Amino acid sequence: MAATEDDFDSEGSDIELDDSGEFEREEVVTLEDYDENDDPLDRAQEWDLWDTDGEEEDGFYGFQVDWRTEGYQPRKAKQFTRKPGVKQPIPEDASPLDVFSCIFTDELWDMLVMETNRYAEQTREHSPTNSKWKPVSKTEMMTFVGLCLAFGIMQLPARRDFWRQTKWLYQTNVPKAMARDRFDMIWRYLHLQDNMDPAVDKTDKLWKIRQWMDLLLVRFQALYEVNGFVSVDESMVKYKGRLGFRQYLPMKPVKWGIKVWVMAESKTGYVTNFQVYTGAIQGKTEKDLAHRIVSDLVAPYYGSNLSVYMDNFYTSVKLMEDLKVRGVQACGTVRANRKDLPKIKQLTKKAELNKHEFNVAQRDDLTFCIWQDTKAVMVLSNYHDPTAHGFVRRKANGQRQTEVRVPACLADYQQHMKGVDLLDQMVGYYQIHHRSTKWWRRLFFYFVTVACYNAFVAARSAGGAEWKYRRGGYKDWLEDLTQELIVPVTARSAPNVLPTSPTGASAEHDLVQINKKRKTCRECSLKHCGTDVRPGSTLMGCRQCNLPLHRECFMYHVVRHK
Repeated sequence: MAATEDDFDSEGSDIELDDSGEFEREEVVTLEDYDENDDPLDRAQEWDLWDTDGEEEDGFYGFQVDWRTEGYQPRKAKQFTRKPGVKQPIPEDASPLDVFSCIFTDELWDMLVMETNRYAEQTREHSPTNSKWKPVSKTEMMTFVGLCLAFGIMQLPARRDFWRQTKWLYQTNVPKAMARDRFDMIWRYLHLQDNMDPAVDKTDKLWKIRQWMDLLLVRFQALYEVNGFVSVDESMVKYKGRLGFRQYLPMKPVKWGIKVWVMAESKTGYVTNFQVYTGAIQGKTEKDLAHRIVSDLVAPYYGSNLSVYMDNFYTSVKLMEDLKVRGVQACGTVRANRKDLPKIKQLTKKAELNKHEFNVAQRDDLTFCIWQDTKAVMVLSNYHDPTAHGFVRRKANGQRQTEVRVPACLADYQQHMKGVDLLDQMVGYYQIHHRSTKWWRRLFFYFVTVACYNAFVAARSAGGAEWKYRRGGYKDWLEDLTQELIVPVTARSAPNVLPTSPTGASAEHDLVQINKKRKTCRECSLKHCGTDVRPGSTLMGCRQCNLPLHRECFMYHVVRHK
């Protein structure tokens, strides 16, 4: 029997939908609704679905309501329209500080110095203390940040251990760079935003760091252009203090902390966009949160044919269709309970597939596949050809890894869904972990470390094949950056450090065991002469002078006999 008009809904489907309010009706736009103030670019992006650019393979085949498992229409990925690589001229022999200064500009340094001095004045005015304070300079602030980076490379149990001189194990050159008390004072008053500024929107949960963070993001995007393949994922900044938007992710290496949505280049991990998650709004969970996050992160790349990869937390049919209209190619794993996915048995988790078998379906520009690995894996894409294939490496029957044939969308997902994980790995190696009750400091040092890594990626891209850090890698580059940032600003009260070792401080004096019975240390006797303090004893001493000496007293003996 022929179907009548009453048998179809407004979208041409023969599926009857009850009017329960679950689905919103779309308004029909007429000429009377046209607004001449509408942005022409927005209208052009909405009609991009119809624009074929004269390519035959991208022709319009009509809207498909149901998923098809045969008779696929060919699809072809579009080329990324922007030029990848460094956007600013960077000499091949540029030092690490030269490249880092392209991100951490004078504007950011001046803000850090100005707000730190302002906060110190405000705090000391309301709560006078006996501690001495003088305004911090830009040189001191650079040394302070350099020392913080050094503490991430060379980690000790406590921050004050870097200034310990009583044991040779802890003797470093840190006291030569800055006195301990001066470092503690800068740490105490470190600040990024004026608390008394009436123009600051304090309803923003990130108001203490928002302005500085936005300036840093602008520098990230101005220095380097991605190669057209990015991944979107969450990164966790460790923090266990009391905080309204602290998150718990049990599957992450960092389980408690502040969640940051990150979009990073798949190959290098370069961060090109990010957002800090501040939790529910007025106690209500945001609807379509994942859709909004991905749309915000890729917004600067609308119309550029950027290829973005994401996991099943973000992927949905609606998101894929919206990104396609806006000129963004997307691919990601998808959860089986998402709306509008295929419902036939062979395309669900109930499909009885053998290991490494797969099924594919297509609807308009969307390609869906289910592949049986250890468990069923579902992937959704808005630009892959459903007939294209690739290969992934898997173990079969307990043997060595072999190449397994899979749909192209799944092979590309495995190749490109690693940018944020690579970033977390590189940042985690040398992240400063000293505790602070102020949550925004965790974010501050996290983004400083991300800025260092972004600068390294840009420098490597501009350095060419003969770049001197090609072999040493990020650690060698970061160490040189730290040394360039640190300019000795030691106060008079800083202890004098001599480069000594327990086995030989110079050609004229060697510290060895010279006695079988413990004898009084010569330096302790001179130091405590005329006091009630009893000098200690030791088996060690100077071999040339035949004097008993503690390890920690040996350097004073060397100085005395120069």
